[in-house]
Amino acid sequence: MKLSETTLEVLKNFASINQSILFTEGNQLDTVSVQKNVLGSATVSETFKSSNGEDFAIYDLNEFLSTLSLFDDPEIEFGEKYAEIKDENSVTMYWYADKEIIVYPTSKIDMPSSEVKFKLSAATLDKLQRATGTLAVPDLLIRSSITSTLVAEVLDKRNDTSNTFGVNLGDYKGESDFKFYFLTERMKLLPGDYDVEISAQKISKLTSSDGKITYWIALEQDSTYE
Repeated sequence: MKLSETTLEVLKNFASINQSILFTEGNQLDTVSVQKNVLGSATVSETFKSSNGEDFAIYDLNEFLSTLSLFDDPEIEFGEKYAEIKDENSVTMYWYADKEIIVYPTSKIDMPSSEVKFKLSAATLDKLQRATGTLAVPDLLIRSSITSTLVAEVLDKRNDTSNTFGVNLGDYKGESDFKFYFLTERMKLLPGDYDVEISAQKISKLTSSDGKITYWIALEQDSTYE
Protein backbone atom coordinates (compact mmCIF):
# COMPACT_ATOMS: atom_id res chain seq x y z
CA MET A 1 0.00 0.00 0.00
CA LYS A 2 1.11 3.54 -0.75
CA LEU A 3 -0.37 6.43 1.22
CA SER A 4 -1.64 9.43 -0.72
CA GLU A 5 -0.55 12.95 0.16
CA THR A 6 -4.11 13.66 1.31
CA THR A 7 -4.04 10.74 3.74
CA LEU A 8 -0.61 11.77 5.02
CA GLU A 9 -1.98 15.25 5.71
CA VAL A 10 -4.90 13.74 7.63
CA LEU A 11 -2.52 11.62 9.70
CA LYS A 12 -0.30 14.64 10.43
CA ASN A 13 -3.36 16.59 11.55
CA PHE A 14 -4.62 13.74 13.72
CA ALA A 15 -1.18 13.46 15.33
CA SER A 16 -1.69 17.03 16.58
CA ILE A 17 -4.86 15.86 18.38
CA ASN A 18 -3.48 12.59 19.78
CA GLN A 19 0.02 11.20 19.30
CA SER A 20 -1.40 7.67 19.02
CA ILE A 21 -3.92 6.10 16.67
CA LEU A 22 -5.79 2.83 16.25
CA PHE A 23 -6.23 1.63 12.67
CA THR A 24 -9.40 -0.38 12.09
CA GLU A 25 -10.35 -2.28 8.96
CA GLY A 26 -11.74 0.02 6.30
CA ASN A 27 -11.18 3.47 4.88
CA GLN A 28 -12.04 5.54 7.93
CA LEU A 29 -9.52 7.08 10.31
CA ASP A 30 -10.61 8.23 13.77
CA THR A 31 -8.87 9.98 16.63
CA VAL A 32 -9.76 11.50 19.98
CA SER A 33 -7.75 13.73 22.28
CA VAL A 34 -6.53 12.28 25.55
CA GLN A 35 -8.94 14.62 27.39
CA LYS A 36 -11.82 13.37 25.17
CA ASN A 37 -12.75 16.95 24.17
CA VAL A 38 -11.84 16.74 20.47
CA LEU A 39 -12.75 13.92 18.12
CA GLY A 40 -11.85 13.70 14.46
CA SER A 41 -12.99 11.35 11.70
CA ALA A 42 -11.86 11.17 8.08
CA THR A 43 -12.73 9.05 5.07
CA VAL A 44 -9.65 8.33 2.96
CA SER A 45 -8.96 6.64 -0.37
CA GLU A 46 -6.99 3.72 1.12
CA THR A 47 -8.49 0.66 2.81
CA PHE A 48 -6.52 -0.38 5.87
CA LYS A 49 -6.30 -4.01 6.92
CA SER A 50 -3.68 -6.01 8.75
CA SER A 51 -2.69 -9.47 7.52
CA ASN A 52 -4.70 -11.14 10.29
CA GLY A 53 -7.67 -8.79 10.03
CA GLU A 54 -7.15 -7.34 13.52
CA ASP A 55 -7.02 -3.68 14.55
CA PHE A 56 -3.49 -2.33 15.04
CA ALA A 57 -2.16 0.64 16.99
CA ILE A 58 0.64 3.12 16.39
CA TYR A 59 1.87 4.67 19.62
CA ASP A 60 3.82 7.62 18.17
CA LEU A 61 2.18 8.70 14.93
CA ASN A 62 4.66 11.52 14.32
CA GLU A 63 7.52 9.02 14.58
CA PHE A 64 5.74 6.69 12.17
CA LEU A 65 5.28 9.52 9.67
CA SER A 66 8.91 10.58 10.08
CA THR A 67 9.94 7.00 9.38
CA LEU A 68 7.95 7.06 6.15
CA SER A 69 9.79 10.23 5.13
CA LEU A 70 13.09 8.28 5.17
CA PHE A 71 11.93 6.45 2.04
CA ASP A 72 11.78 7.81 -1.49
CA ASP A 73 8.60 5.98 -2.48
CA PRO A 74 7.48 3.91 0.51
CA GLU A 75 5.37 0.80 0.15
CA ILE A 76 3.69 -0.36 3.36
CA GLU A 77 2.54 -3.86 4.19
CA PHE A 78 0.55 -4.06 7.41
CA GLY A 79 1.40 -7.41 8.96
CA GLU A 80 0.18 -9.17 12.08
CA LYS A 81 2.60 -7.55 14.52
CA TYR A 82 4.37 -4.85 12.56
CA ALA A 83 4.28 -2.80 9.39
CA GLU A 84 6.97 -3.44 6.82
CA ILE A 85 7.98 -0.23 5.07
CA LYS A 86 10.26 -0.50 2.07
CA ASP A 87 11.41 0.93 -1.21
CA GLU A 88 13.96 -0.33 -3.73
CA ASN A 89 16.91 0.03 -1.36
CA SER A 90 15.66 0.19 2.23
CA VAL A 91 13.34 -1.60 4.62
CA THR A 92 11.96 -0.99 8.13
CA MET A 93 9.94 -3.18 10.45
CA TYR A 94 7.77 -0.78 12.46
CA TRP A 95 6.19 -2.58 15.42
CA TYR A 96 2.64 -1.96 16.56
CA ALA A 97 1.73 -0.91 20.09
CA ASP A 98 -0.67 -2.61 22.46
CA LYS A 99 -3.96 -0.79 21.91
CA GLU A 100 -4.63 -1.01 25.66
CA ILE A 101 -1.95 1.66 26.30
CA ILE A 102 -3.37 4.28 23.94
CA VAL A 103 -6.48 6.46 23.93
CA TYR A 104 -8.76 5.92 20.94
CA PRO A 105 -12.45 6.48 20.11
CA THR A 106 -14.70 3.75 21.45
CA SER A 107 -18.07 5.19 20.40
CA LYS A 108 -19.64 7.67 18.02
CA ILE A 109 -21.04 11.04 19.06
CA ASP A 110 -24.74 11.67 18.58
CA MET A 111 -24.84 15.37 17.84
CA PRO A 112 -27.72 17.07 19.70
CA SER A 113 -29.91 19.67 18.01
CA SER A 114 -27.91 22.70 16.93
CA GLU A 115 -28.96 26.22 17.85
CA VAL A 116 -26.43 27.91 15.55
CA LYS A 117 -25.30 26.87 12.07
CA PHE A 118 -23.01 28.67 9.66
CA LYS A 119 -20.40 28.16 6.96
CA LEU A 120 -16.75 28.75 7.79
CA SER A 121 -14.71 29.43 4.68
CA ALA A 122 -11.13 28.28 4.27
CA ALA A 123 -10.01 31.93 4.04
CA THR A 124 -11.75 32.87 7.30
CA LEU A 125 -10.38 29.80 9.08
CA ASP A 126 -6.89 30.68 7.92
CA LYS A 127 -7.27 34.26 9.18
CA LEU A 128 -8.47 33.12 12.59
CA GLN A 129 -5.66 30.58 12.93
CA ARG A 130 -3.02 33.12 11.89
CA ALA A 131 -4.47 35.75 14.23
CA THR A 132 -4.38 33.26 17.09
CA GLY A 133 -0.68 32.71 16.52
CA THR A 134 0.12 36.37 15.97
CA LEU A 135 -1.72 37.62 19.07
CA ALA A 136 -0.89 34.53 21.17
CA VAL A 137 -4.42 34.35 22.58
CA PRO A 138 -6.06 31.19 23.97
CA ASP A 139 -9.76 31.68 23.16
CA LEU A 140 -12.09 31.69 20.18
CA LEU A 141 -15.50 33.28 20.69
CA ILE A 142 -18.49 32.77 18.41
CA ARG A 143 -21.16 35.33 19.35
CA SER A 144 -24.26 37.10 18.20
CA SER A 145 -24.04 40.87 17.79
CA ILE A 146 -26.34 43.85 18.08
CA THR A 147 -26.04 44.36 14.31
CA SER A 148 -27.65 40.94 13.66
CA THR A 149 -24.43 39.41 12.44
CA LEU A 150 -22.50 36.38 13.60
CA VAL A 151 -18.98 37.17 14.76
CA ALA A 152 -15.91 35.00 15.34
CA GLU A 153 -13.29 36.60 17.58
CA VAL A 154 -9.96 35.42 18.97
CA LEU A 155 -9.01 36.91 22.33
CA ASP A 156 -7.97 36.21 25.90
CA LYS A 157 -11.25 36.22 27.82
CA ARG A 158 -9.41 36.54 31.14
CA ASN A 159 -7.76 39.79 30.10
CA ASP A 160 -9.94 42.89 29.70
CA THR A 161 -7.21 44.59 27.67
CA SER A 162 -6.56 41.59 25.43
CA ASN A 163 -5.74 42.24 21.81
CA THR A 164 -8.53 40.80 19.67
CA PHE A 165 -9.23 39.94 16.05
CA GLY A 166 -12.78 39.55 14.80
CA VAL A 167 -14.41 38.39 11.58
CA ASN A 168 -18.06 38.70 10.50
CA LEU A 169 -19.42 35.30 9.53
CA GLY A 170 -22.68 36.49 8.01
CA ASP A 171 -26.21 37.38 9.03
CA TYR A 172 -27.70 35.98 12.21
CA LYS A 173 -31.50 35.75 12.16
CA GLY A 174 -32.07 34.13 15.54
CA GLU A 175 -33.54 35.85 18.58
CA SER A 176 -31.18 34.49 21.24
CA ASP A 177 -27.96 36.00 22.53
CA PHE A 178 -25.05 33.65 22.87
CA LYS A 179 -21.36 33.47 23.55
CA PHE A 180 -19.75 30.18 22.58
CA TYR A 181 -16.16 29.84 23.78
CA PHE A 182 -13.58 27.43 22.41
CA LEU A 183 -9.96 26.95 23.38
CA THR A 184 -7.91 27.82 20.31
CA GLU A 185 -5.60 24.88 21.02
CA ARG A 186 -8.49 22.57 20.15
CA MET A 187 -9.14 24.17 16.76
CA LYS A 188 -6.62 22.05 14.89
CA LEU A 189 -8.53 21.77 11.64
CA LEU A 190 -7.20 20.87 8.24
CA PRO A 191 -7.49 23.75 5.76
CA GLY A 192 -10.80 23.95 3.92
CA ASP A 193 -14.41 25.07 4.00
CA TYR A 194 -16.57 23.76 6.85
CA ASP A 195 -20.23 23.53 7.76
CA VAL A 196 -20.40 24.35 11.47
CA GLU A 197 -23.10 23.32 13.93
CA ILE A 198 -23.06 24.45 17.56
CA SER A 199 -25.35 23.14 20.27
CA ALA A 200 -26.25 24.92 23.49
CA GLN A 201 -25.29 21.62 25.13
CA LYS A 202 -21.70 22.78 24.56
CA ILE A 203 -20.65 20.58 21.71
CA SER A 204 -19.88 21.54 18.11
CA LYS A 205 -19.60 19.66 14.84
CA LEU A 206 -17.50 20.86 11.91
CA THR A 207 -17.82 19.00 8.61
CA SER A 208 -15.69 19.68 5.56
CA SER A 209 -17.56 20.78 2.44
CA ASP A 210 -16.77 17.47 0.72
CA GLY A 211 -18.07 15.53 3.74
CA LYS A 212 -14.84 13.57 4.17
CA ILE A 213 -13.62 15.12 7.43
CA THR A 214 -15.58 15.80 10.60
CA TYR A 215 -14.48 17.20 13.95
CA TRP A 216 -16.49 17.28 17.17
CA ILE A 217 -15.11 19.89 19.57
CA ALA A 218 -16.28 20.61 23.11
CA LEU A 219 -17.08 24.19 24.10
CA GLU A 220 -15.87 25.81 27.29
CA GLN A 221 -18.21 25.58 30.30
CA ASP A 222 -18.72 29.35 30.53
CA SER A 223 -20.39 29.40 27.10
CA THR A 224 -23.90 30.86 27.24
CA TYR A 225 -27.10 30.72 25.16
CA GLU A 226 -30.01 32.88 26.30
